[in-house]
Amino acid sequence: MSMPEKNSAQDLLAIIGQEDVVLGFQVLGFKTFTAKEPGDFTIALEEAVRQRAAVCLVQDDIYNAAEELIKNYQSLPLPIFIPFSKSEKTDLLDNLVKEIRLRATGAF
Repeated sequence: MSMPEKNSAQDLLAIIGQEDVVLGFQVLGFKTFTAKEPGDFTIALEEAVRQRAAVCLVQDDIYNAAEELIKNYQSLPLPIFIPFSKSEKTDLLDNLVKEIRLRATGAF
């Protein structure tokens, strides 16, 4: 009888973004997927879901371009999508947190 597999943080986290952005994560051993345009994001997203990523960090401009595709997965418990900016603070993450809080509690 074999022991069940344990997932490490690197196995549960997928980073999707432009090549220069994901390269540092790749060096650290995380799953990374390069996406330059929405078509690339579709392929990257399907692969991240297939590999059972629990959290997908998605570069904000790609997140914005593929928001409808992401909504198709939001009814599933996993993965959770978190946008990030490669260079500056963005309101996108703040707005996402507010939306999740509103759905969970009914208030901001």
